Parts: sequence; structure tokens; C-alpha cells
Amino acid sequence: MSIQSLMIAFNLRIEGYLIIKNFNLIVFAFFVIIVAKAQDKTENLDLIYEKGYEHFYINKDSALFYFDLMETYALDDIESIIDAKTAKAEVLEYHRDLSELDSTLIELDSLFKTHYNFITNVDDGIFYRVHFAYQKGNYYYITNRFEKSRVFFNEIINIIEQQPKKLMDVDLHTYLSTAYGYLAKMYSNEGKLNLARKYYERNIRNLKKNNSEDKSSLHANYNLLAEVLKRQKNYEEANSFLFKTYRFNIKNSKDNDLLTVLNIAQNYNSLSQSDSAKYYVNIARSLLKKNDPEESSFYQVSAETQQKNGNYDLALKEFQKALTLVSTNWGGNSSFKKAHILNKIGLLQNQYQYYHKALNTYDKAILLLSNSSSENSQNKLFQVYRNKAIVLNTLNTSESHLSAFNTTDLSIKILDDLKTGFLNNNDKLRLIENAFPLFESGLIAAHSLYESSKNDYYIEEAFRYFEKSKSVLLLEALLSSQATTFAKIPKEKVTYENQLKSEITNIEKELSSSRNIEVGLEDKLFNLRQEHINLIVDLETNYPAYYDLKYNNKIQTLTEVQDNLTENDLFISYFYGNQNIYTIAISKNDKFFHSITITEELENHISEVHAMLSNAKSNPDLLSKLSHKLYQKILGPILKLHPQERIILAPDGLLNYIPFGSLVTNERERRYLIEDKIISYVNSATLWTQLNGKKQNSAKLLAFAPSFDANIPSDDSRSQLLGNLPHNRNEVQQILTSFSGKSFIDDQATLQNFTATLSDYSVLHLATHAVFDDKNPEYSYLAFTPNTASDDLLFVKDLYNLTLNASLVTLSGCESGIGELKRGEGFLSLARGFFYSGAASITSTLWKINDNSSSDLMGNFYLNLADGKAKDESLREAKLTFLEKNKENGLSHPYWWSGYIIQGNTKPLVSSSKWQWILYGSIVILLLFLGRKQLVQLFK
Repeated sequence: MSIQSLMIAFNLRIEGYLIIKNFNLIVFAFFVIIVAKAQDKTENLDLIYEKGYEHFYINKDSALFYFDLMETYALDDIESIIDAKTAKAEVLEYHRDLSELDSTLIELDSLFKTHYNFITNVDDGIFYRVHFAYQKGNYYYITNRFEKSRVFFNEIINIIEQQPKKLMDVDLHTYLSTAYGYLAKMYSNEGKLNLARKYYERNIRNLKKNNSEDKSSLHANYNLLAEVLKRQKNYEEANSFLFKTYRFNIKNSKDNDLLTVLNIAQNYNSLSQSDSAKYYVNIARSLLKKNDPEESSFYQVSAETQQKNGNYDLALKEFQKALTLVSTNWGGNSSFKKAHILNKIGLLQNQYQYYHKALNTYDKAILLLSNSSSENSQNKLFQVYRNKAIVLNTLNTSESHLSAFNTTDLSIKILDDLKTGFLNNNDKLRLIENAFPLFESGLIAAHSLYESSKNDYYIEEAFRYFEKSKSVLLLEALLSSQATTFAKIPKEKVTYENQLKSEITNIEKELSSSRNIEVGLEDKLFNLRQEHINLIVDLETNYPAYYDLKYNNKIQTLTEVQDNLTENDLFISYFYGNQNIYTIAISKNDKFFHSITITEELENHISEVHAMLSNAKSNPDLLSKLSHKLYQKILGPILKLHPQERIILAPDGLLNYIPFGSLVTNERERRYLIEDKIISYVNSATLWTQLNGKKQNSAKLLAFAPSFDANIPSDDSRSQLLGNLPHNRNEVQQILTSFSGKSFIDDQATLQNFTATLSDYSVLHLATHAVFDDKNPEYSYLAFTPNTASDDLLFVKDLYNLTLNASLVTLSGCESGIGELKRGEGFLSLARGFFYSGAASITSTLWKINDNSSSDLMGNFYLNLADGKAKDESLREAKLTFLEKNKENGLSHPYWWSGYIIQGNTKPLVSSSKWQWILYGSIVILLLFLGRKQLVQLFK
């Protein structure tokens, strides 16, 4: 019997699945390799082993008796002793005797250390080593100690991948696949779904390439990948893999289809296709066997299906059955699984408004998780606290709001710990998105408690929630860059990381754009990503200062923001939740906390205003009416109380689409907010502080004005036709009359020239096309003059690998400030990418800007900057000049002038020329009143 057909069990099982299905197969497979090849084994030892194997499932004590006897009988036969102890460990694992298993593995470990040279030199030494690593890895897996488990599965990968290709056989490939499967499963359990997906995809490619005949293992991995896709809410894609396995099992008369069918049913539940879900639950019921280890999983899915169909009593009954089975089958190791089911019961009770019952259920889950040794318990505890806080607010009493407030605080502490373990940005984004209901619960509680007590403490705590929810990834990137500098990381490690990041980005771009993918390219990308993760882990482990700086959870407090404001500044931050928009306004000596209920009408209103603003042909009168109404809703009440002229806005959610300066403050006169206020933007107060701390460099300008042939795609693989920009050359020439610097026009405006010269300049101006990719936001790009010898597109991904010393970057292109809108993070846009690169401030656009009006606006913007005015003030005055010039024609429509916004550090680029003239005038006056000798004497 070949081991590859037996090792399927190593990679089986989704949530609630056992990773090991049939330990008899594993034990037998292991001994097929060892016993069959070890000709010096006596017949008596073989007989004793076979007797032990007969009792493997049915009687633990009898099986252990024979394996102990085999060990005694073996005397000094090291291989036989290891065989006996290995079999004993498998029995203990199968029967969940974890305490005795721990002792047996310690004994095995001692044997391996004592006889290491002997074991590594025997013919089957590699199998001994990888199988023992598997046993230890699996032991730590089932006891939920994932960090230790990962060590041993990575050891298996390292041992096998170091073997010469000619020595690699199917058996070793199976062990390799097993290790990848376990690592993926652990990442999945921890909520690191993007990372888990990459491991499963790597494993699937490996199986197709090296174990092409082992279709069972391939389909087992399809199931596991489908679990990840399900949790990423890609339900249809998940079912596409599950149906492959389902059809394969039917065709090959496989009887292990239960969990495949259950997961199909779960996905149909999530897609609200209740008839299909019920159909597959019934199929699963027919597959259920007596004492099936997955019986608990069946009842959970059955309960969820009843819940979807509005059957509370039946759903609760099924959940209770699942809970009982978990307690029976898993004994003392059932805490995490019981808490998982209790969390589902709590959600059911909350749905049917049994709030007090739900709270009681959540408290039971919290108690179990608090006493659990599972490394995954923190993730689940965070979920339970989040759900509990939601229920507490629903009760709507002072006591329940206070309890929700305290529960939110506990959850945020867990969230801070969890974030440091997420090295993949997509996984971290998902974690933050899942935290938003928690932040909103905290804000509901804080606002209610503030309204009843008028205690400023609750505004300060609410502001902390705002800051905790915003720009987590961008802030971490900026802190990481600082950490690399200040933690004294060796130069060679910094260089190595930059090389890895560059290689990763290049391969990702190739895979994203190419139709003919090079064989092995995906595996190469996987390996590079692993090298990068290993490097980051090395830096975080061996350079404590790097870790402390990178994961500095310190955010700006409300008081600290007040200290950084002038008397003329007003900081306004928004939190766009599912139920309410919360606003906190902060001035030097005052604060304001406000809540707006979100309705479908309000969201439609915001979307309609944006649509009309970005359309030059929209009705100005109707736009003015809608704009004024929106102003009164989201900003008017604040500005009535705060007369400050300079406003720093931290928008959220749909409000990111609105240039606040275009809001009409007086409908009768059609007066815009920009006429009374200076406006800038930032994602959070903490980011604002970081950006304001950046040193302003000398104002040396680098400008680009590419040219395009409207009939030729910029990039063959993307087939994007880019129209010519007839006025961008004038725009660049005009701004260079205000600043010294260099320009690249037409054929010279290539990406190659940009990357070669950008580090020497502190002001970057790019008058070009920006193209937003809504499917892959990180592949949105700026276009440069097409050059057959090199690339002509600068992607968001590329920006992560650039290092800028820019005090200002102006992206004078279409929709350069727009991207995929992520909760808390804002737009994943080109503008944001430049912040990653190190820019202090960015001017960008919210829709397709006309390049003629752009040329006019930008000319005045730079003229104002050269006069020593602040960036936000310079942009405002450029807009006012444009409005005044065009007040009698159609160009007064906000489309033409309001799409530009300024983000970040708004300090002046140069000293004010007014002060220079004052200085020069003073010297002239001094010369007039003082003679030459007196002047010389004065300066001695």
C-alpha cells in the first residue's frame, strides 16, 4: 500500500474537522515504510506489533500493553524501540489521552537526541525525523499551541526541501504537503485568511506537480481552501471547489463526503439560498454515521439552516446537541469549541431579541475562553466581547451602556495584541473591518453616557475609539520606516528587505497583467513572501527597539490634539458606522460630540451630491439645494459653535467622496464653504501629528507632463486607451515660473526618468492620467509617456517600495485621490501610496479633472506657495481666484474647481516673501539713516 494514498488524513478537515481522520492509516503507513524495509526485525516483534494494532481503536489499554511489550522485548534495538513508542503515541493521540501523549513524546524526544547520529544515518532516517516532527507538530496543533506547532511543520518543510531532487519520492512529497496543509490550517484558525489561502494554493500546485495521481489529497485541499474562501465571504468561489470534491467523491464511491456537503450547505445559507441549503443538509443527514466524529459539525450547520429559515426553537435544539457532542468527544480540551458554539447561540438569541439570555450565553463563552490554553482563544474572545457589547447597547439603559463601554475597552486591548501577529496587510484589514461593530458599540455607549452625564471623559474616550479605528496600516507603515532607521537595523538587512519587496512587487505585477504565466512563478512569489515574513520575524525578535517602535500603539489623545492646534484651528473627525455618523470637533479650548442617524435617504443624498459635483453638466441650482441640505446635516451645527477659519477634516465612509469646500453654506447667495474657511484633510489625528513632524525640505520642484497617443494603449496587457492632455505642458511650464526645478515634457516624461531623479527633489508635480483599478486597487496607476524600452505605469504597489523626501506631491490627474474605500483606512488610492513612500502632504483629485481648468488652478496654487503661504491656504486662494474669474460663466460649477483636495502637512514650503521684503526694506532704511562708518561700526 502506498503512503500517498494513506496520508490524505493528514490534510483533512475544516473548522470542526479533525486534521487526522483515521489514525490506523497513518500508523500503518508509517510502519509500511519502516517495518517492510527493516529486514533485521524479528518475527516476534512483528507479531507483537500486529497484536497492538488489532486493538488500536477498540481498546486503548490493550494496544498500549502490546506496544510497551514490544519496547521491552526490543532490548537495545533502537529502531524497534522508536517504532513502539511512535505507535504508542499514535494510540494516545487517537484516544485523546493528551497528558500521557505529552510524556511519551518527551521520551521519544530524548531517544532522538541521544541517538541522533544513528537515526540520521540509517536508511530510513529521514522518515524517522519527519514523522517525529509531524507527531510533535500535530500534538501542539490539537492542544492549540500554534506557535510551537509551526516550528515542527516548518522543520518538516526545511528537511524535505533540502533533499536532492533525485531523492524526492512520493512519500516525501506527501509529508511536505501535510506540513503545508497544517500551517495553512493554523493561519486559517487564527483569522489570517489571506496567508492561509496562499499556503493552500501553494499546496495545491505542489500536489498537481508532484503527486498528480493522488486526487484524494488534492480534493482534501480543495475543501480546506474552500473553508478560507467561505470565511472571506467568497461563497460562490468556495462552492466551486467544494462541488469539484463532491463530484469526485461520488464518481469514486468515496464515503467521506459529510463535511464537503455541510460546507456547501453553509455557503448556500450565507447566499440566502435556503432551499439549496436545506437540500444539502438532508444529504448530510443521510451520510451521518453512528458516533461520527463530525456529528457536532452536522448539528451546527443544521442549526444555522433552521435559524436562516426563522425556526428559533429548532435551531436552539440543534445547537444544544452540537454543544453536548463537543463536550463528550473532546472532554477537557473542549473549551474553545464549546465557546465557539455558545457564541453562535448568543447570536441566535440576540436575533430573536432574547437579550438577557444572549448575555448569559456570552458570559459562559467568555468564562471558557478565559480559562482556555488555546492560542486562538484571544481571537474568539474578541468576537464574543464584540457581540456582547452590541447586545448591551440594545438594552438601552445607563447600566447596560456603561457595561458596553467597559466591554469595548477590554476588546480593544485584545485587538491591540492581535494586530501585532498579522503580518499580511489584507488579513489585518479584515481584522480591522471586523472590529468596526465593536468601535461603533463603544461610541453608542460613550455618546449615551456623555449625553446623560455631560462628562468630558466620554468625549475623550470616544475620540480614542475614533483614532484606534483609523489608518492602522498606513500608520504602521510610517512607524515601520522610522523603526528601521532608529532601531539601528544593520544596513545589509535593510538592503535585503528592499530587494525582497522589489522582487515581490515585480512578480505580483507580472502575475496580475500577464496572460501567459511562467511555470513556477507563483511558487517563486510564495517563497519570496515567506523569506520576507521570516526577515520581519527576525527583526521583531532580535531587535526589540524595532518591535517597540513599529507596534507603538500610542495614539493622539484629544488633549494632545488641542495642544497642537492654534486658536484659529478646528479639527473635525468623523466615524461612519452602520447606525450612526459620529462627529467630534476639537478646538484649542473646546470640544463637541455629535451623532447623526444613518438613513437610506442620507446615504442616497451623499451619493447624489458627489455624482452631481463630478458632472459638469449637472443642474447648478439643484446641486446648490442638495449641497446646502447636506451642509446643514453634517457640518452646519458644528460651525455655528466654532468660528475658527482653518478646518482640518478627518472624514470617514462615504464622506470621503465629498470635497467639503464645495458645500453651500448659503443657498440664496450660493456661497461655498471654501469662501469662508481654509480646508485640509487627513485620515486621523495621529497621522496628522506624524506628518506634521516631517521636516520640510528646500522647495526644489520636479514636474512631469507626459504625452499620449489616444489611439495606442499605454500598456498592451491592460489595453487602457489614454487620451491626450493638451494643457498639461502649459501647466508644468507655468508652475516652473514660481519654483526653481526641472521638468520632463512629452517623450522625456518617462517613468524611468521619474524614478531616477525623484530623490533629489522635495516638490513633485505629476500632470498625467491616474487610472483606478476597482478590481485590484493596488494596481491603480499613474501613466507616464509610453516607452517600449521600459515600463510606463507607476502602480500603487510600486509606491510602497519608493523612498521620498517630498514635502509636497501634487497628482494633477483624474481621480488620483480615489480608490477602494476601506473602513477606517479611507481610499486605497495613489495619493495614499505616496504617503507610504514618505510624502508629507499630497494634493490630489476626487474625480476626472479637466486639464484646462487644472492648468489655471495649479498655476495659481504654486504662485501662492512661492509667496510663502501655507499649502491649504494656497489651494483655497487658487480656487477663489478661479471662482472670481469665472463667476459669470459655466466654469463656476464646482466640477471645475472643487475636486482638488490637500492632505497632510499644510505648512508653507518657503518662507513668506512678505517677510523677505520687510527685511530688505529695513536694510534700505538703515542704510539711509546711517553713514558707512556707522554701519560698519554697528556690525562689528
